[in-house]
Amino acid sequence: MLRKVRLLFAKELLGAVRDRRTLILTVFFPLIFYPLVLSVMGHFGTADRVRVEDFVPTVIVVDRSGDETFNRELAGTDSFYTASYSTIDAGLAALKDGVGQLMIDVEKEGGGEGLGLKVTLYYDRSDQLAAIAAGRVRSFFEAYLKRVVSAKLDELGISYEDLSPPLTIDAKDVTSGESLGRMILSRLLPYFMVLAILTGAMGLGAEITAGEKERSTIATLLVSQLTRMQIVLGKFLTVLTVSLVSSLLSAVGLLIGVRFFGGGLAPAGAGSAVFHLDLPAFGWMIVVLVPLAVILAALVIIVGTYARSQKEASMYLLPVYMVIVLVGMVSMTGGTGFEGFRFLIPVANALYALQGIIMGDAAGRDLIYTLIANVACGATLIALSVKLFKREAVLFRS
Repeated sequence: MLRKVRLLFAKELLGAVRDRRTLILTVFFPLIFYPLVLSVMGHFGTADRVRVEDFVPTVIVVDRSGDETFNRELAGTDSFYTASYSTIDAGLAALKDGVGQLMIDVEKEGGGEGLGLKVTLYYDRSDQLAAIAAGRVRSFFEAYLKRVVSAKLDELGISYEDLSPPLTIDAKDVTSGESLGRMILSRLLPYFMVLAILTGAMGLGAEITAGEKERSTIATLLVSQLTRMQIVLGKFLTVLTVSLVSSLLSAVGLLIGVRFFGGGLAPAGAGSAVFHLDLPAFGWMIVVLVPLAVILAALVIIVGTYARSQKEASMYLLPVYMVIVLVGMVSMTGGTGFEGFRFLIPVANALYALQGIIMGDAAGRDLIYTLIANVACGATLIALSVKLFKREAVLFRS
């Protein structure tokens, strides 16, 4: 049995290698396209970082305080430009028209000269430049408060530096280049590897199942000495091999891309990222990827067996592709907690397990749950594909 399966596997694999579309999608696409995409992303990331650093926002000021100290300090700042308006309505209208990125409304509630100010900030939190402007304004008022208080204390003969502050907070960033690189890789690498498995399986799987039905060449295979199970296993192993090769080459292409062009992917002010993936981590990634590839390859075989044409198979596989993309995008954000029994959810568990492996904090229990769930799901789908292939009504439906 294994010899016949191996012969069919070799035949289908040779056909896949000879197919220019499969070769481009499996080999050249991940090794050339991904580094190219990352180089473009890195270039725009660096350009955006420079733009943010050089950006000087315009702040719309509605000053109702009449405080001379505040006006003098405001006129002397170089952190932002100012545009003055007399009323809140006029200021908000100017903010809506894009005159500035942020508006401040300043009132005076009491206190001496320079003190007792009530400041209200108006800005769009979804606007990156407005958020930058808000940070500049907050820094300005912190420095302003220190200067005003220092001047008041000097009048009393007290040095501001001699006072012990009631609270001192000093934030230290302990992020290393390696941990930053691992964080970036954990967002990108699992998503692209899983996506490569699916695209590789879809491209070839539909061709050697629904494509053969459409060309009526599957009848020749059915009258051979191969059993239906051997035919399914041979085609399944072909799809599995191609999808895994596509995934591994995608990982290589992505690592090449981030190694040479990934500098711009690090957040502004985060320092330089060191992209490194050790061999044990890569080995565990393969252990997690293989059962996932089995699931997706078997799923493609099932859909291709049921579909009447290659076009119909592609249509049926499109929702599967969109679900994988959606789950991958959610995992890339890092905002969804995934722990415990959630690792029994096929496909999604592999994405989060891969992230944990790259970050170096994958729990053994989570990996066991992932492997158990995906192996069981893969075995069920393989059995279903064999059962479906034995049904003449499905295989020759029109």
